[in-house]
Amino acid sequence: MKEKYEFTMRELPNTEQPYERCEKYGPSILTDAELISVLLKSGTREEPALKIAQRLLKGEPGGQQGLERLFSLKYPDYIKINGIGRVKAITLLCAVELSGRLTQIKKSNRICFNDSGSVAEYYMASMRHLTTEHLVLLLLNNKNQLIKEMRISSGTVNSVMASPREVMIEAVRYEAVRFILLHNHPSGDPTPSRADILITQKMEMAGTFLDISLLDHIVIGDGNYISMRQNELI
Repeated sequence: MKEKYEFTMRELPNTEQPYERCEKYGPSILTDAELISVLLKSGTREEPALKIAQRLLKGEPGGQQGLERLFSLKYPDYIKINGIGRVKAITLLCAVELSGRLTQIKKSNRICFNDSGSVAEYYMASMRHLTTEHLVLLLLNNKNQLIKEMRISSGTVNSVMASPREVMIEAVRYEAVRFILLHNHPSGDPTPSRADILITQKMEMAGTFLDISLLDHIVIGDGNYISMRQNELI
């Protein structure tokens, strides 16, 4: 259903305001703007909370709109919006973070570390909207069960720095038998760069020397991914 933004809170009768509708019918009945207005709690003298929420979702002409826009907004972006101050900005940031964590919990029981697709799907929600590159290390036992997940490094919008030595230190520390690497491309295009391939080959060589196998290096894009193992890049 297409989201409607044109109504203000004052134009709605009490029985049609978000709190009353949620209480009577449940949160699923609320529009995206109404859900956000509940988080905002209050508006300004000029605008009710619902109007601010509608404006937030509209965004700038030619830019992202709807709920997807919230993934790209940071604290400084929120407080530039008229009607959203420190508390409201923090509330919205926490709501977005919580939604990502809930998504991961829901998928966690289905994740299979033998399958690159299920691993990529599990981490997609938390990595696809990051504005800088992050490298995640998954340490596995001899049954490919997860021992430890850790974020090894983060870099600029175009690169992430990592060293095979650092990865191997962690793998030995947790007695891992196998490992998987994941990193994101903020551009949304998961195509591995030449540098991505070279560092992955170095990681695989370091692991082989210590008898710790690199199962895959997965690059996360915006709703898509590339497995270097499946594409025979390693």
